[in-house]
This record gives sequence, C-alpha cells and structure tokens, in this order.
Amino acid sequence: MAVKDKGKSVRVPVGTPVARMARAAGIVLLLNMLSRVLGFVRDASIAARFGAGAATDAYLVAYTLPYFLQTILGMAFVTVMVPVITTYLVRDDRDQGWAVASAVGNWTFLIMTLLTVVGGALAPWLVRLLAPGFTGPDFDLTVKLTRIMFLSLPFMGTGMLVSGLLNAGYIFTSPALAPAVSNLVIIATVILAGPAFGITGLAAGTVVSFVAYLVIQLPDLPRLRFRYTWHLLAQHPAVRRIGRHLLPVSLSLAVVQIYLATNRFFASQLAPGSITALDFGNRLVTLPLGVFVASVTTAIFPSLAEQAAREDRREMAHLVDRGLGLVALTILPAAAGLIALREPLVRLVFQRGAFDPRATALTATAVLFYSLGLLAQAMHPILTRAFYALQDVVIPVLTGLLSVGLNILFSYLLVPYLGHGALALANSLAASIYALLLYLALYRRLPELKAAFLLGAMLRMGLAALGMGLLVWGMGEALAIFTWSRSLLGLFIRVMGLIGAGVIAFWGLARLLRIEEVNFIGAMLRRRLQRVR
Repeated sequence: MAVKDKGKSVRVPVGTPVARMARAAGIVLLLNMLSRVLGFVRDASIAARFGAGAATDAYLVAYTLPYFLQTILGMAFVTVMVPVITTYLVRDDRDQGWAVASAVGNWTFLIMTLLTVVGGALAPWLVRLLAPGFTGPDFDLTVKLTRIMFLSLPFMGTGMLVSGLLNAGYIFTSPALAPAVSNLVIIATVILAGPAFGITGLAAGTVVSFVAYLVIQLPDLPRLRFRYTWHLLAQHPAVRRIGRHLLPVSLSLAVVQIYLATNRFFASQLAPGSITALDFGNRLVTLPLGVFVASVTTAIFPSLAEQAAREDRREMAHLVDRGLGLVALTILPAAAGLIALREPLVRLVFQRGAFDPRATALTATAVLFYSLGLLAQAMHPILTRAFYALQDVVIPVLTGLLSVGLNILFSYLLVPYLGHGALALANSLAASIYALLLYLALYRRLPELKAAFLLGAMLRMGLAALGMGLLVWGMGEALAIFTWSRSLLGLFIRVMGLIGAGVIAFWGLARLLRIEEVNFIGAMLRRRLQRVR
C-alpha cells in the first residue's frame, strides 16, 4: 500500500516484517507509556515518603543484585529461547516448541529458586561487595532488605520467560501491561504500608509486585494453544543449545546492570544521597528507552528471529536499519530535551516531601551526563538481538565485557574531578564505544546494512535535535523569570508547554531536513486513521 506524502509516495506494506514490526511497536508503545507514567508516580511516591538519604540508598543497593539476576538471567532465558521456539513455529512443529519452552521454564524456576536461597544466605557478603562504604545500621538495614527482595527472583524470572513466549507468538498486550501492574502494586505499598512499616514494607511490596507481574500474563498462554509439561529434557538438542548460550548471553545482557552496580560501588563512598541521585537520574533518562526503544525492540525481535530461521538476510538487514532509524528519531530529540530541561524536570517529578533542592541538584547533574549516552543505549538492544537472532552470542559478550572494563576505568579516573556526575559520564562513554563496536561487527555479518544511509540520517536527526534543544533551553530561561512558573502548577505548565514546543520544533526541522523516518511514521498514522474511518 502506498500513501501520498507531499508529492512523494511512501510505501507502507501491510504484510511485510517491517510493517508487522511497526504495528506491534505501536501497541507496545501505548502500554509502555502507561507503565512509565506509573513508574514515575512510583518513584515520586518513594521520593516523597523517604527522600534521598540512607534509607533509600539501602533499598536501592538491596534491589541491585536481585534485580540484576532477574533482569539478566530472566532476559537471557527469553533471548536464547525465542529464536529456538520461533524456528519450531516457522516449521509448524508446535508440540516440540512447547515441550522445549516448558523445559526452559522449569529450569528457570529451579535456578531462580536456588539463587534465592543462596542469595539470602550470602546477603552480608554481597552487601559488603556492592556497597563497601556502608557500616553500622545502614549495613544491617541493607542486609535485611536484600534478603526480603531475593524472594522475588522465581516470580520475576518466570514472568519474563512468559513474556518472551507470548512475544514469540506475536502476543504483546499482557507482557507490555505487566510492568504497569507491578508499578501499581508498589505505589499502593508506599501509600498503605509506608507509614507503618517504612522502607521494609516497601521491600515486601516490591516482592508482591513481581508476583503480580507473572500472574497478569498467564491467562494469555491458552491463546497460543500452549501445553505445559513437567520435564527438564536435559538431553534435548534445543535445550542443550539454550544452556550453552545462556552464560554468554547473560554476560552481554548484564552490561548496563554492571554499569549501575559500578556506580553504586563508587557512589557508596561519596556524599549521602549520591546513589539515589544516580538511580533517579537514570530512571528519568531511560524513560524514552522504556517507552520507545523497548517498543521497537520487543516488536522487532520475533521478526528478526523469523527472518533468521528463513535465512532471509536482506530482510533482517532492512529490519535492523528501520529499527535503528526509528529509535534514533525518538531518542536524539529526547536526549536534547532532557539536557535542556533537566533541572525543572527533576524538580517537577521528584522535589516534594523529603526530596529537597540539594537532591534535585544532584539528580539534575546525573541527568546531564547520562543523556550523553542515551542514543548508544538505545542501539544496544536492537544490535544485540540481531546477533542473537543469528545465534551468535560471542560478539555481544566480548564487546560488552570490554565496555564494562572501560566503564570502571573511566569511573576511577573521573570521580575525583566530577564526583557522582563522573559515574554517569563513564556510563555514557563506555556505552557509546560498545554500540560502535557492535555495529561494526554486525556490519561484517550483514553487509546488506545501509551504514552510510543510516549515518546520514542520524546526522540530520542530530542537527534537528540540537536546534530543538537550543530553542527549548532559551524559552525555558525566558519563562523562568516569571513568578507564576515557580509554583508546582506553574512548573507543570511550563515543562509541558516546553515539551510540546520541542516536539513541534523537532518535527518541523525533521521535515525540513527530509528525514525519511518522519515520512514513514506519518504514512503509518494516516493509514491507521483511514482504517478507523
């Protein structure tokens, strides 16, 4: 189907993998936006109740290792399983596919349960490793919270596996809705249990939220005609291949989490509240990643796996090119906007209750330096999943481990000069090198990639984002002098108005610079509106 766009015909095919990816990304985008809005309500609730101090630092450190294991091992099982299950689905061999999926799910639950027991026993030593600067009551509280939150491992790990299974069957709604439900549970915990049970109640509510994450997805499994069986199939070739790939995939997926753990290691020896400022700043900066990039990545991975199973390398390259172009179109202006509006944004979202102007200043500094690496972080999941679809797990882990070493080196060198901001800057520098190495390696595997075209498009997007950022910054400085803009309502109106002006400015500059992705999105939207009518 072709749609006219100012004299140009922009083709939006209905049945191709790119079109299917775009439609799926739209569904996931809306639900991710809901989840992220609730995520900010969650963070704002925590900030208002507990502020940025020793208690929240203890909670975040305690959250580090369980969340690390949930995210890395759970996502690793999903990542290595989806291409395998997709191959069975492409061959119309569902019985074998569900048998393998059941075995992987059983292994996931058993391994996560074992790690829960081990993690609870080793909690004191783990806290000393993650936060060597914690002593006395702060140390004891962190150990207690760590033991509580380790209980969430089996539920979150299995929930992520169910998400991957549903996505392999092109079911995206309940997996995208699950994080929103999880956030609602934590918000309710802060409101209902926070006054009576303090930070300990928050830790318990976090465990319950991960149970909800799993349960909300289970009703969709019958739509796949999924049949669960209790067995481990340790000798099955597909299960053995998944097992062999699990460790390297886990290591490559762990890169960003290791960045954050490194931040907490160094920040535990800095001023109180540094860990919280880095964590809240990271959550604000990664909002576009969780909304836009996660939408594209979630939608693109099953399509990449399908084209790899069909050995259609040209279509794979087209999917990667389109995916990278779409995320760059959203991430570059988002990064410019975050830099321009970092202080009023942090003040609007977090500064209330115990979260004071000092905490706002610390967090705004983190936002500035994190934003510099936002595009690189947006590229990581698409590039790594292209390798996983090709069942190449070596390149992502080697380049990822190199970036981890660089992050530690940059952190050590820069902290004396920039304090906690150096840790965010180190993350951005290491992430950028990681993305560049991944793309160069993928280009060798998929020479069908249009590298020159993508670079040109990104340069034009960057120019449009720069123009938009300067405009938003100038308008923000002009509005800040008015007294009405300093109240909470006035601040909200000012920030929302500036964001709206930024979107309009970027879209206009992008059209002026003839960025193809703008025409593609416009054509998709017009086609959807025509279908509604």
